[in-house]
Amino acid sequence: MIYMRDKRAIIIKSPKLQKIRNNLRNLIIQAYHTQWKEIHDKWRSFLVDSEGRRLSIRDFSPDVLEEFRDLQEKESQLSDSLDRSILMCVACGKADRDVVYNKAYDAWYCTECYGLERLTALERAKAWKKGAKSCEEQAIEDHSKTFL
Repeated sequence: MIYMRDKRAIIIKSPKLQKIRNNLRNLIIQAYHTQWKEIHDKWRSFLVDSEGRRLSIRDFSPDVLEEFRDLQEKESQLSDSLDRSILMCVACGKADRDVVYNKAYDAWYCTECYGLERLTALERAKAWKKGAKSCEEQAIEDHSKTFL
């Protein structure tokens, strides 16, 4: 396992290198979509029988149900790997920007989203008063602290 430093920024200033980065990202994302579609089409084929009737999960045999669940797991892992990768911002989903790593969420944010999160966190930090907080307020505070 590779451990990344928190708040690590990957910034490319050269327009030529940015274009190469963006093209490579797009190529990998296209490969992801192709693989996702194959898994999803196979997954969807389980939901219709040979006569075109829609099936329920309750209609599956144990072997088919296991294969169906395996496909669901593969689809979920594939989606999660893209969502948390350096290829795109976890907040806005854009793939053509410089990125910053947030270790607490094991995710990459574009510099714009990271900056907005950081500003919001700083504002919240100033506004918080010492004392009892609700669970929701504590969760928001914990989230904000990862950007400070």
